[in-house]
Amino acid sequence: MVIGTSPSLPGPADTGAAAHAAARARSLYDRPDACSDAPAELVAPYAPGLGRAGRREALRPVYEALVAELGEPTLYGGSAAGPSARWHTGAHVVLLAGGPQGATLSVHTASDLHGREYSTVESGSVGWRAEGPHGFDALPYLWLLHRGPERGWPAFRWDGHHTAASWEHLESSLELLLDSWMEQLPVQAPGEWASFVVGCARDWPRHLRVGYSQDPGRLSLMVDHRTTAGGPGLEETMRERGWQVCDGGWWRAEFPDEDPSAARSAARLLVADVRARGSVCPDELVAWEPTVNDRGHLWLPGIGMPVG
Repeated sequence: MVIGTSPSLPGPADTGAAAHAAARARSLYDRPDACSDAPAELVAPYAPGLGRAGRREALRPVYEALVAELGEPTLYGGSAAGPSARWHTGAHVVLLAGGPQGATLSVHTASDLHGREYSTVESGSVGWRAEGPHGFDALPYLWLLHRGPERGWPAFRWDGHHTAASWEHLESSLELLLDSWMEQLPVQAPGEWASFVVGCARDWPRHLRVGYSQDPGRLSLMVDHRTTAGGPGLEETMRERGWQVCDGGWWRAEFPDEDPSAARSAARLLVADVRARGSVCPDELVAWEPTVNDRGHLWLPGIGMPVG
């Protein structure tokens, strides 16, 4: 159950809402045992139908108020529904989580939260059957970023992954992950970039780079063709797949932040490209070098492919 302000507010949370969220976070952080049974409280409501940019700006003042009050989170992160940022305090976790009405605040015993999340991701509802729903939207987090010292890595996290059961599922998982980056990174890691590399077994060692840059705001994909002879029809073939320009042997495509379908377009291009190179299933792919600004440890449970 969620309590709090009506979700029909049309714009960003005002100063009063941000101050209330900060005070609530301090109460949860300082007195977790007294608050652990309380329902999650809605602190950043989203108007129905609000797009990615609107949700981002609704969350921003609340998130900034929480950081001013509690410091940077132990774990930055995001789910298909919004943020999944965590402040660990001993045996408890203060959780800022996305939901259908907006972002909520709650506190949990760390072991209990981990157990529930582990049950969700290991229940068989994510990625197993090609003919069923993909389930990646049910993951408690699509990505998590830890920037504390290695010895301080929280014990309570799920850092595995599920491989998508079909190409359609992989498109969906990648779209959710990239959309979450575009919505959450400008709030949780302003000005920073994120990226990972993808290779396919049937076209090794050629690789494809996926990145999100906030300045300017855009998703970008690049695929290495430096050792490929530019034979007849190559340019036409690459453009038909969705690649836009070739620069120094790298084919590139970019999708601006203001395009609501940017994440979907990028995911479709990645899948179209690896399939055109002979890959027959997502399990033949591998992702590596996930990073945000080359700082910290980034987990990508929602990527939908093996991670090396």
